[in-house]
Amino acid sequence: MNKAGAIQDVHNIIIAEEGSELHIITGCTTSLHNERGLHIGVSEFFIKKGAKVTFTMIHNWTLGMGVRPRTGIIIEDNGLLLNNYVVMKPVESLQLNPTAKCIGENATARFNSVIVAPPGSSMDIGSRVLLNGKGAKTEIVSRTITTGGDIIARGYIEGNEPDVKGHLECRGLIMGDSGTIHAIPELKGNLAGIDLSHEAAIGKIAEEEVEYLMARGLTRDEATATIVRGFLNVDIQGLPALLNAELKKAVEASEKELF
Repeated sequence: MNKAGAIQDVHNIIIAEEGSELHIITGCTTSLHNERGLHIGVSEFFIKKGAKVTFTMIHNWTLGMGVRPRTGIIIEDNGLLLNNYVVMKPVESLQLNPTAKCIGENATARFNSVIVAPPGSSMDIGSRVLLNGKGAKTEIVSRTITTGGDIIARGYIEGNEPDVKGHLECRGLIMGDSGTIHAIPELKGNLAGIDLSHEAAIGKIAEEEVEYLMARGLTRDEATATIVRGFLNVDIQGLPALLNAELKKAVEASEKELF
């Protein structure tokens, strides 16, 4: 985007045929500097029997941008979605809540997100999974940090068939004297024989952890950065080595701006 007040409208349709394997890495950005604009991204995923899709998105916006991704996913028998989302730069307003429907037997959806909200940013992020096939599985894991911005971290898992399993994990870290994190984990079970669980935690960096690392020669900033790096833990299961290396580079580049 290179025009103030512009609206960017993107529509992605991804179809993974039976038995196929697909790795996608994508990023959205703007060339503007704090000019107002709006990004609307609609994505549709159709993952057929036995197909595997790894989808990694890294967003790089500015404080003038409103961002509205809208995503729907259908997963058939033995299909697998690994969805990774990273945003560590300022954005005025971000709303996303992709919905995956596991309609096939043993269909699997995994969502991993790494979110940092600097001052002035407002982010409402989450993932929804409907386990509608026998033996379907899901895992939703989010790591959120506020350095002054506001984050709503949502997660929703619904079990509608026997033998489904789902786990939801929301962890938040508050750095500084401002900013909020509001975790909203939701589980809904509609019959017996399902296994759904969640855990959520919000806190700050423990001073004793910082002092421990400083006692071993690190400065306070270095100690803090080390703890944050461990918290983000971007070693995402199932990500190809090359893709994981690029993801780490993006996170490390953003860390330099945080400290």
